[in-house]
Amino acid sequence: MNAKLNWLGIIVATVVAFFLGYLWYGLIFAEQWIALTGVSEEGGNPMWMLVGVAQTFVTMVGLGWFIARDGGSGWMHGLKIGLVAGVCFALMTSAYGFIYQTSAMGLLPIDWSHLLAVYAVGGAIVGGLRMKVKA
Repeated sequence: MNAKLNWLGIIVATVVAFFLGYLWYGLIFAEQWIALTGVSEEGGNPMWMLVGVAQTFVTMVGLGWFIARDGGSGWMHGLKIGLVAGVCFALMTSAYGFIYQTSAMGLLPIDWSHLLAVYAVGGAIVGGLRMKVKA
């Protein structure tokens, strides 16, 4: 099967997912996250933000590939693929930090809810946002 990627959906999903990260860690859970990680409010090297955008873009390309490979379309289809990928890949991979390393358990609900939101919203956007073909 030749999977054609939805580049418009991937780019928009990348921007939206990155904004969700700002909301999650910069506004909604900022105080709790800073207390649990010990990171200062001053922020770090801005170059890491670019790395974060690149990482988010690669994630959305992966979701786009899964959605295109599956052959389905639409917002709900993308949402379902995003949730499955989020639980099976993102959450389980991030669990290593809590199982084998020293990540604070208080971060678990913050990080996991963020990952699920990013994958679900990203999948919905990639699955549902399409350019209209001119007749």
